[in-house]
Amino acid sequence: MAAEQDLKLDQANPETEGGGKKKLIIIIVGVLVVIAIAVGATLFLMSSDDSAEDGDAAEGSEEMVEDVPGVVLPAQYIKMKPRFIVNYNIGTRQRFLQTSIEIMTRSQGVVDAIELHNPMLRNEIVRILSDQDFKNLRTPEGRIELKVKLQDQLIEVLKRESNVEGIEAVLFTDFVMQ
Repeated sequence: MAAEQDLKLDQANPETEGGGKKKLIIIIVGVLVVIAIAVGATLFLMSSDDSAEDGDAAEGSEEMVEDVPGVVLPAQYIKMKPRFIVNYNIGTRQRFLQTSIEIMTRSQGVVDAIELHNPMLRNEIVRILSDQDFKNLRTPEGRIELKVKLQDQLIEVLKRESNVEGIEAVLFTDFVMQ
């Protein structure tokens, strides 16, 4: 009887050893695939960091390009939010002007100065809009005159407060009168 049990155990071992080897090979291949994916992901992320560093280097070169005459940098637009709403008393009626304004520049220093002095610039814009003649604003010449006044005043405020220049244009993206 003991011999019979030994035979049965010996017969079971070769089958389990072959199956065990197959399982071992599958596990090893799976581990190698996981390692390959991890290495690939690491290399991908490392190359993304390198391109970000290249972008930082490109930003530094843009600063150097700013000093080179003859090279034109792309325009940047700063939206003055929220919209400006000014009321006018015309006789017994109240009239309103609602306008959205954007400032165009090519200098990052001007963008930073506009963000820093935004309350003062908004105050100047509201003051200038309030001083306008409502009937004059209905004409194209009146709007052009207003743009020039706004641009000149904003340039003056930024020069006084931050000693920067570079506002190229004041743009009306909305101009509603009623």
